[in-house]
Amino acid sequence: MSAISHGSVHTQSPKFQRISAHSMLLSLTMLFVAVLPCGAAVAGSTCTELRQTADAVSQLLADGNAAFETGDIGKAQASWMKIRECAPATPDWPKAVFNLGLLEYRRDNLRQAITYFDDVLQSHPNDKEPGGNIMETNRNYSFRSALGISQCYEAMGAFGPALHYAWLAKTKYPYYSWCGTCYSSANFAVNKRIAYLTVRVSRLHVWVSMLLLGFVVFRGKKPTSRSQSGF
Repeated sequence: MSAISHGSVHTQSPKFQRISAHSMLLSLTMLFVAVLPCGAAVAGSTCTELRQTADAVSQLLADGNAAFETGDIGKAQASWMKIRECAPATPDWPKAVFNLGLLEYRRDNLRQAITYFDDVLQSHPNDKEPGGNIMETNRNYSFRSALGISQCYEAMGAFGPALHYAWLAKTKYPYYSWCGTCYSSANFAVNKRIAYLTVRVSRLHVWVSMLLLGFVVFRGKKPTSRSQSGF
């Protein structure tokens, strides 16, 4: 082993550098592992408290709805998100997630709104659950979520998917109600929507508009007077 001469720069060997980097990485990993259970425990305890009674979930939903009505959107979203994350097996879960979809739709966050509406569809909710008033005899979560996705795609200009989900609302997730007037009104609305989207997809409206424009231009033309020369 040769000694380092006086005046030369003392540098660490590559092996020592690798050991130091490894030790630093190990320390950071141990710190992360130590902190992670703490955060998970807090979140887990919060969810556990929420799952204790269905009344707690219902109250949280009511608080979120009340906050939304008063304009406190942040509190409303936090309440609904907590239900989404912590109470998936409760009757209020589809209500909270559907509300999140509506909120994102109004914010024009259409992709996120579609995600929430699709979450409701995939959860297979109880669509025949009694509604909140005489004009809403049943919740119809799936029907309303399918129409919500259709409206999102329409707003994005994607008329093909919009038509697809409108058809799903009519066929796979049909509106249910013991009220004949409510049933007829809902079916009329979805049929009207399907007809409208069918025209948009086929681009028939473009041809009709062009024909109407041509007709108006043709009718608006005035005949030009011809000068007659005498003998």
